[in-house]
Amino acid sequence: MLKEQGMTVREAMGLEPLKTSKVIAGSEGVDRVIVRLNIMADHEGIDWVSEGELLITTSLALKAKPDLSKDLIAKLHNKGLAALALKIGGLDMPISRELIAAADKYSFPLIELDPNVPFAYITDNLSSHIFNKQTALIMRMENIHNNLMNVVLSGGGLQDIAAVLYETIGNPIVIWDNIFGGCVGDDGSQDSSLLNGNLFSIVYNDDKTKNLSQDGIKKLTNYADNVNGRIVKRVLFPIMVSENIYGYVFLWEMLKPIGTIDYRTLETASAVIALEIIKRMSVYQVESRYKMEFLENLLSRDTTMQNLAFERGSFFDWSEKDGHTVMIVSIESREKIPAHKQMTPREIFAQYKNSIIQDIDEIVKKENEKAIIGEKSDSIIILLRSGEARDIEEMGRKARRIGDKIIKAVDQKYQKTKVNIGIGRHCTNVRLLWKSYQEARKAMLLGNSYGKKAMHFDDIGVYKILSQDNIKNELAAFYENTILPLYEYDKTRNTEFIATLKAYFEHNGNIRKMAEALYTHYNTVLYRLERIKEISNIDLKSPESRLNAEIGLKIMKIIEGNGSRFQ
Repeated sequence: MLKEQGMTVREAMGLEPLKTSKVIAGSEGVDRVIVRLNIMADHEGIDWVSEGELLITTSLALKAKPDLSKDLIAKLHNKGLAALALKIGGLDMPISRELIAAADKYSFPLIELDPNVPFAYITDNLSSHIFNKQTALIMRMENIHNNLMNVVLSGGGLQDIAAVLYETIGNPIVIWDNIFGGCVGDDGSQDSSLLNGNLFSIVYNDDKTKNLSQDGIKKLTNYADNVNGRIVKRVLFPIMVSENIYGYVFLWEMLKPIGTIDYRTLETASAVIALEIIKRMSVYQVESRYKMEFLENLLSRDTTMQNLAFERGSFFDWSEKDGHTVMIVSIESREKIPAHKQMTPREIFAQYKNSIIQDIDEIVKKENEKAIIGEKSDSIIILLRSGEARDIEEMGRKARRIGDKIIKAVDQKYQKTKVNIGIGRHCTNVRLLWKSYQEARKAMLLGNSYGKKAMHFDDIGVYKILSQDNIKNELAAFYENTILPLYEYDKTRNTEFIATLKAYFEHNGNIRKMAEALYTHYNTVLYRLERIKEISNIDLKSPESRLNAEIGLKIMKIIEGNGSRFQ
């Protein structure tokens, strides 16, 4: 029960009507909160009491049913009442020992009222006091709600809401956004030293909270954190819309005790934060759609579609005079995403992708670069922009560095998600941007085949030639005449001739090293090489045949990267 909704028994005993009354038992419970009064005329009224009440009656009301006093206190305690006030005197029976003992047992205040003070004086005075406190609470909560709503209506964001919460509650606040990812907060300092030095890392890395979006904590929860060598209480409050969890508010009890009004403030704030996130989602969905249409038109070979992009470029602060580098970020889950009551696996994956896009945006900004970032299926397209005079090699290095930082961020924050990045060559002719896009896609697919998380088209070596679209048919025919017979033989007979051939080139034909790498006997390797010659006519003693085999394996890599025979 909120103390701010009423007053404690201790406070009530200090008011004029009860100054001459006394607590005769259950004095350890004088901090119970009274939120309303109830006068019981007879024993049947016990069924109509409710939580937070001060029950006022006379011992005469209990006289009609003597057995009632045996379990009266237990019933009132279990119903959550604040106290029992009895008036005795005249013909009334005295307060029983059983009643006193039960009150002490349950720490339930039992008050002996001054017989000379009228009930009306007590109820009028105490009710007025409670009403005033409840009115003040309503006005305070309304003021808090208005302050938070004003932030949203005036165009403020989550950071501004965090600032209002800190000013209201007086303890460090962090807001975790499940939809777009990341944290904002306020610790009262200008440089956010406490947030950056400790609290953000707790939210990101602690086992209890690092997978909040998956775990779905749906109720207020308390934790204990070690903050700069001090154990501090942390409160987690979910931000929910229906059954969907949009985020969490964290509050640390560092500067002052967390009061009941602070919990009510968090409840109010969670609804306002949900409203802000919904607003951001609506804007983001519209922006994403227009951004993706722009990128699809710009990266098309069709000049008509390119012209449409040129017309809309000003909306994205884009200029035809800039140079560009296309990056593709492919996202996939390391394991099957389980369904949740509140979200489908597809919705959870979309949540990861939104968060990664926000991280990419931050990384690009920290690199002092400009980019247009959009979605396409399970991939993210980054159009990295440069000025007119930027060096091509410099932009290549910059794109590689950004790619490495994206991978590092994903590995640290999204343990169940992995990315592969392909980077196209820098392009100064906007009409040929489609080439940079195709190069980025090829680099990504080849990098995935080689186990490299980020690959620039300039780093794929001979694959630049082998991945040309105009020689697909020739490459397919070359592969079918060299490696395909071995591939099909392995597939039908569960042999390892392809692995043996790869090991041959990896170890420069050294049979002993091949045997070690393949965990097999020296003579077994010799036997396999003979069988390779018989099955595919690849004679590794012939330089020309050896070269054909090596090229065939590289073509196989392209096929593996595409997921099928040439697309």
